[in-house]
Amino acid sequence: MEKKRKLSEIRKKIKENKAIVFTVQELLDAIANGEEVQFEDVDVITTATKGLMSGIAGIFSFRLVQPKTVRKFTEISLNGIIGFPGPCPNEYLGIIDLIVYGTGHSVTRDNYSGGTLFRDLVEGKLVEVVAKSVEGKIFRKEMTLEDMQFARLMGTRQAIKNYNAMINPTTERIDTIFSVLPFEPNSSQITFSGCGALNPFQNDPLFETFGVGMPVLVNGSIGHLIGPGTRNYVQKPNMMTIADFQGMKPEYMGSFNTSYGPEPICSIAVPIPILSESIFDNIVKSDNQIPLTILNLVGREKLGEITYGDVWNNNFLVKFHSLKCKKCEKCNIEQLCPTLAFNIVKGIDKTRCFNCGACVIGCKENAFECDLKTIKYDRRDIPIVLRQSDRHGAIKLAKELKKMILDEKFILEKPTGKLEFAKKMK
Repeated sequence: MEKKRKLSEIRKKIKENKAIVFTVQELLDAIANGEEVQFEDVDVITTATKGLMSGIAGIFSFRLVQPKTVRKFTEISLNGIIGFPGPCPNEYLGIIDLIVYGTGHSVTRDNYSGGTLFRDLVEGKLVEVVAKSVEGKIFRKEMTLEDMQFARLMGTRQAIKNYNAMINPTTERIDTIFSVLPFEPNSSQITFSGCGALNPFQNDPLFETFGVGMPVLVNGSIGHLIGPGTRNYVQKPNMMTIADFQGMKPEYMGSFNTSYGPEPICSIAVPIPILSESIFDNIVKSDNQIPLTILNLVGREKLGEITYGDVWNNNFLVKFHSLKCKKCEKCNIEQLCPTLAFNIVKGIDKTRCFNCGACVIGCKENAFECDLKTIKYDRRDIPIVLRQSDRHGAIKLAKELKKMILDEKFILEKPTGKLEFAKKMK
C-alpha cells in the first residue's frame, strides 16, 4: 500500500520543529553524493524559477488629484511607459486605476521597460506620473510605492514547465528577445531558457499539490496562484499569480536588455508538500531526466533535443577575476551586460547579476569565469552564449522559501480548486 501523510501532519511537524524540508537542488546534491532519500526522509520540497517572464503586469490604484477636479482620466504614463486606465472610471474622485505591462517600453527613457519600473518601485524610487483628463488637462506628479493605495503584480503566464534552446540556421543575423547581441547565423551559437530540475511544474507534473488559491512566492513576496496561465496545455503548463509589490525583493526582478529590446525578469517559488510516495517519486532526481528542445529561431520548428543536464551542472554562478581585468579604456561589458550589473571599478553587482554569461563571452581578457557548456548539434560542438534563466537566483529563492516555511512565516495551505489545463495547444 502506498504511504501517505496529511498536510495537517506536515504543519504539525513544522510547528514542533521536526519537519524536514529540502530545496530541489539540495535533493539533487544529496542523490549525486550517493545518499538514499526516500519518502520518509522529506516532508516538503521547495521549487523555484527565475527568468524572463514577459506575461506580467502591474495593477495600480492611487489618488492623482483632489476630488471634483476632473471627471476622469483617459491617458497615463509612469516614467514614460504607457498605462491603460480603467476599467473603473472613478468619476470626479481624482483616483485612477490602471494596468502597466511588464513588456511596455518607455517613450522618454532609453532601455527602460515595465520590468525596470516595477523594480524601481520596489526599491522605493520616485516615479513620474503623467496623466491626461477627459477635459484635456495634463497632470504631473511624482510618487513612490508607499503613496499607492493598491499595487499588485499579476502574472498571466509564469513558471512555464521549462522552455527551449534556440539556434539560428539562417544566413542572416537576427535581432531577437533570445539574445543580447544579434543572433549569429549558420547554427554557430545557441541560447536557452529554463531552470531545469528546479522548475515547479517539472516536480509536480500531475498537478497533485498545485491548485487555485495556494500561496506562492513572487519575487520574494507571498502571493497566490490564481489559476492556469495563458497559452497553457498539459505538456507545457504555466500558472497565473498575483502578489503585492510590497515585500518583493529587487534582486529577483528587473529588466533584461535583449537585441530586440528590454524584457522583464520575474521569480517564482512554490512548495510541494510530500503527501504520498507517488508525489515523491515525481520529484526530479536529475537534470538529465528533463528534455530541452532545440528550436529554429525563425519559425520555432523543432531541430533537435538535448537535456537540461547538458547545460546545467553546478555551473550556476558567474565569477569576476579583477586581477585579470586590464581596465580597458572603454569596457564593453558595462554596456553589454543585459541587467547593467557590471562596473569596471566596483565589479559585479550581485543584486543585479543574472548569471547569463554574456560577460564571459564578451570579455576579451577572460576576466569572467563560468562553464557555459557546448552542445552537440549536426555533428558539431555549438557554444552556449547566453542563459536566459538564472539558476543561481532560483536556488536562492527556493532556500528563502524553505526558511520561511520552517520559521512559520509561509504557511502551507490546501488549494481551493484544481488546475485544469488544455489537452493540447490550439
